[in-house]
Amino acid sequence: MNTKFARLSMTILTVLALSLAFTGIALAFPSGGNPGGAGPNQIEWTGQGASNGELDEVTCPSADTIPDGIDPNSYLHWIFTTDGGSADNAVLHLGGTGSGTYPASKDSGGAFHFFTPYFTPDSNLTAYATFDVLTQGGGAWNLVISHGCPGETDFEELAVSKTVETSFTRTHNWDIAKKVETDNGATHDGYPKIWLYVDGSGDETATWTVDVTYEGYVDSDHNVSGEITIENTGTLDATITSVDDVLGGTAIDVDCGVTFPYTLPAGETLTCTYDEDGYVEGDNEASVTTERDTYQADPVEIVWGDPTTEVNKTVTIKDISDLFGEVELGTVTAPNGDTFTYTKDFAWADYGQANCGDHVYNNTATIVETGQSASATLKVNVQCQIFQGETAWAANGNTPGELRYNSKGGNWATYVKYLNVAKCTTLFAGQTIDVGEVCFSAPVSGVVTITVTLDSPWEFEDVAENLKVQDYAKAPSGNPSPGLFAYKTACDSALSICSITVPVNKFYGVHVSVGRWIPDPNFGP
Repeated sequence: MNTKFARLSMTILTVLALSLAFTGIALAFPSGGNPGGAGPNQIEWTGQGASNGELDEVTCPSADTIPDGIDPNSYLHWIFTTDGGSADNAVLHLGGTGSGTYPASKDSGGAFHFFTPYFTPDSNLTAYATFDVLTQGGGAWNLVISHGCPGETDFEELAVSKTVETSFTRTHNWDIAKKVETDNGATHDGYPKIWLYVDGSGDETATWTVDVTYEGYVDSDHNVSGEITIENTGTLDATITSVDDVLGGTAIDVDCGVTFPYTLPAGETLTCTYDEDGYVEGDNEASVTTERDTYQADPVEIVWGDPTTEVNKTVTIKDISDLFGEVELGTVTAPNGDTFTYTKDFAWADYGQANCGDHVYNNTATIVETGQSASATLKVNVQCQIFQGETAWAANGNTPGELRYNSKGGNWATYVKYLNVAKCTTLFAGQTIDVGEVCFSAPVSGVVTITVTLDSPWEFEDVAENLKVQDYAKAPSGNPSPGLFAYKTACDSALSICSITVPVNKFYGVHVSVGRWIPDPNFGP
């Protein structure tokens, strides 16, 4: 033992012995002695654990559990042992430097631990522990300084934190349907059908309906990523041997960009990253192990918030049809659906005779982003007019039915008597239908011009020779065929008037091929 501490200890012991004699407490004994009996007593510290004012062991920081009020980086750790005996109510008393009283905690081995602020245990120190002896035992009782931390010694300390970022993709699903309906509701072969009549009685409106329905969503491509930040907040370089991360209870790989063991200088920071695919629940826990200790980051809960990517949240509806071409109907945004409608009026006048017949209109609506489509077909039948041909003769008079020239009768034949003066007569079809007139000019240079003028809606039949004339010196008695007439010409079916020049004679047979357009009687459902 150090001589200075020995003299100091003997002095303290003598004073304490005299003092205790008057207070009824047994005589104090120096560290290394034995109390010699039960009852109140005290043990004097005689320098154990320190040499020449220096601690025998310095540890900063240590695994000690430091009581409140004591700086964990600047303290002395005292231990009082009873070596086979037992005691209670131990209190450490310091005089001089570090003055104060410090109650102890008793561990399972019968030792009492005291923690005091750090100071240099020099010659001014008065230190002893009071206690109640329960059993004296047969060994040496000791009061020693185990170790301490002066607060200026280098130490290792890491601050570990981490982030958790979640990401996933949400794909929205849709459905589309389309139909077309007509005012009258007629169908043919399962398709809506419109019948347009020449007189306009079938004119009606068709309505197309496109229904876009939201069908929910599917989440995919889940990912958890983040950083683990390791900051060396101590005064010693830290040699890191591993960085571990547990994601929802499963260990995952961590990329720190360095090879372990790795020395992280004091004041420097190391950032590690992790990136894991898949859906996981729970916490993310990170730990860093060094050659001296293990450091934990506070657990971070894995929270799946809003999707980072949304596919087809808003979709565009386009319509392509034979009637309207390509039209954008609008957009729809999840979670709402929508209905689009549009109409068209159909009238016979919009088609006319030139476009009569059957028409099929295909119509397809498409969700542009998904490619889903739905179609609706409308059939429109436009009534045609058919040409009803008739054979017409120039009558000898203007009374229907009197097509015969001679009173004795005759069948389908008429002869017009010509008196060398201009005259007009009626053109009858079917003997009774007035379809126009036939005019004879006055003779000029031995010829006469015969002009046929048709009333609407009659027109010349579209045949090669639709006006035929035969002249006679006297009224014939039979019914000659018009095909054998000597004079023939083609009258333009687009015109209502036509002329032919023939020699002057007393009688003429004038035959005209005419007709008119009538609505197809076989049209309709």
